[in-house]
Amino acid sequence: MFVKKIDINQIEKLDLKSVFNSISWLKIYPKEKLILLGIFNKNEEIIGCFYYYKHTRAKFLTHLAAPLFSPHCGFYVKDPTSNPANKNTFKKKVFEAIIEFLDEQKYDLLSLSFPLENIDFQEFIWRKFTIEPKYTYCLNLDKTEEEITNNMSSERRKNIRKAEKDGIIVKRISNEMEEWKSLEKLLEGTFGRQKVKYNKEILKALLNDFSTENNSFAFLALDKDNNPIACNFCVYDLEKSYYLFGGYDQELKHEGAGALAH
Repeated sequence: MFVKKIDINQIEKLDLKSVFNSISWLKIYPKEKLILLGIFNKNEEIIGCFYYYKHTRAKFLTHLAAPLFSPHCGFYVKDPTSNPANKNTFKKKVFEAIIEFLDEQKYDLLSLSFPLENIDFQEFIWRKFTIEPKYTYCLNLDKTEEEITNNMSSERRKNIRKAEKDGIIVKRISNEMEEWKSLEKLLEGTFGRQKVKYNKEILKALLNDFSTENNSFAFLALDKDNNPIACNFCVYDLEKSYYLFGGYDQELKHEGAGALAH
């Protein structure tokens, strides 16, 4: 088993279901910065993939990590085994191949986040990598609106009721609508206030080139005077929806607008 660089067309040979492995997602990043990697079996057949982005830190340090707005490195591998013991052995061989490839690369910093279903990183620990568990919350959207709101904090429910009482409405929007410009403005203003470092070209490609009704959705909250005051943006695939980011107007902000938009 081995790892080598691949081009974006080879990704299509894999049965990838995650939105973060889709061709349209990967194309929002500059080709020279996004490194796509294939995992191959002994017959030189591609069975998996992952990727990283070459970030520049402090003007001269090379940091290999997931690209901006991607929650992980897009790791996927087709496991042909069924026996639990064989599955464990197979996964170890995959990680060994990844580690061997990474050992040959030149970088100053390396930090790769893996999809949340991957929890056993013994091979990386043995090779002296630092493993830092991170947590995310998954909500079952098959529940009714009442069940979901009942699981919220009382403060959250109070904020939503206040927003509704004050005449705030929420619209689902797409990049074919005039309101999309308001979403972009709210996001850029929020990133600026929070001093979030981001690439404007990548954000523009994400919102305008990648985004369609088949892979993402956005909500815009408007006050009673029809002023846009808050927004959020999510992407989705056949299995999950992912909240990526949101924004609000500093001058017209309302404590319940963001909650209602979510």
